[in-house]
Amino acid sequence: MPKALVLDQVHPDGVALLQACAEAETVYLPAPDDAAIAREIRDAEAIVLRARVLSREVLDRAPKLRLISRHGVGCDNLDLPYLKSRGIAVAIAADSNYISVAEQAFTLMLAGCKRLVAADAAVRSGNWDLRDNLNAREVMGASVLVAGFGRIGRAFAERARAFGAHVTVYDPFMPEDAPLPNDVRRLTDLQQALAAADIVSLHMPRTPETAMLFNADRLQQMKPGAILVNTARGGIVDETALPAAFTEGRPAIYATDVLEQEPPRAGDPLLASDQLIVTPHSAAMTQEGARRMATRSCQNVLDFFSDALDPDMVAG
Repeated sequence: MPKALVLDQVHPDGVALLQACAEAETVYLPAPDDAAIAREIRDAEAIVLRARVLSREVLDRAPKLRLISRHGVGCDNLDLPYLKSRGIAVAIAADSNYISVAEQAFTLMLAGCKRLVAADAAVRSGNWDLRDNLNAREVMGASVLVAGFGRIGRAFAERARAFGAHVTVYDPFMPEDAPLPNDVRRLTDLQQALAAADIVSLHMPRTPETAMLFNADRLQQMKPGAILVNTARGGIVDETALPAAFTEGRPAIYATDVLEQEPPRAGDPLLASDQLIVTPHSAAMTQEGARRMATRSCQNVLDFFSDALDPDMVAG
């Protein structure tokens, strides 16, 4: 009987899926210590894993391991070359969180457009007159660049179009013949795309090609007054370049759910900027999204055990 090991707290509906399967053993460790992981991983054939990093030393103690099922979409916490060398497959919850993340990106965009954080702080501090100098803008008629056009990028673009924005797409990983909505244009020159965009929303994975893609030079290519939204990954935007970029309004607002270091270090100067809007990498963690991630990641284990894993759920 194959054994599935679930590490860290996940929605109970996901665990219940595994526990209801009589053909598999399930061990759930919602708050494991190192000793418990070392004990239970020895005969595990599949692991459901959230953001925890399992070292090679730990994984070497799991000779039967055949699958890691990510409770999420990104694989930043996985040593993919090592897993490949071991013949360990990786599954992701590819269809679980794109609505939640797209909505968060849209929320951050609106917060930037309406200068929501500054407006809230002004009222609380008694600065009512800020209303005359808020410099808010509308999404209607704005030029919105969607950088990365996977599930999340498409869902974000759909919402921006519904608000009357003019949407363009930049995605060097998208096939040239990939279909686009009728009123969405694709641009292949990022510098040209940035120069025209009032709002830029990032939906790319962090890869060697995208790491620090938005460095100081790239930020200088943005349209003055533009809003940069990031619900993708920390490290795509060079945070050390942002304070200088803010002085020129390129971007005027950086609204992000992700940081290069999470949680950020105390005293990080970026956090002192009133041109920053930041949330704690929580975009996917809606009630609905958490349930979908748990059920999908656990269902992926059952499908793998029965040789029926959906290829769309396989990483890489």
